[in-house]
Amino acid sequence: MKREKKGLSTVVTTLIIVLLVLAAIGIIWSPIRQLLTQSSSSLDQTKCLDLEIRATRVILDPSDVTNQTYNVTLRRGSTGNFDAGAKLIFYTDTANSQTESFSQLLSSLDVRTASVSTNLANANKVEVIPYFIDENSGQDVTCPTSTTFEFRL
Repeated sequence: MKREKKGLSTVVTTLIIVLLVLAAIGIIWSPIRQLLTQSSSSLDQTKCLDLEIRATRVILDPSDVTNQTYNVTLRRGSTGNFDAGAKLIFYTDTANSQTESFSQLLSSLDVRTASVSTNLANANKVEVIPYFIDENSGQDVTCPTSTTFEFRL
């Protein structure tokens, strides 16, 4: 009878050790997961360092009588192996438009032209704000840098 109790206490001891190891892994995993999440988001932000999108030409859309639609040509630099988009803000000497999206994504060295409708007539400057799409969430990540292009209509 004593042997049966000894075998049972060995099983209980082993079970307790396994549970303690699992609890320790759970406690350690939480801060590690936070570090991994933060470092992956900061890695995504480094994409902005490689991303350069500039306006090279802006003209009024000839079919628009309100002078609020512009044909915008954007050029993307050679760095970065991912597609990127651009948000545009048009300016006059006294006002600015709402943020408008350029309708096409740009790959490295792409030059694309798209028609952009705004709430601002007779603009003379456009600010180009690049963004990329986060691979995990699918959401737009706007870069903190921008370029401006002045033009005459």
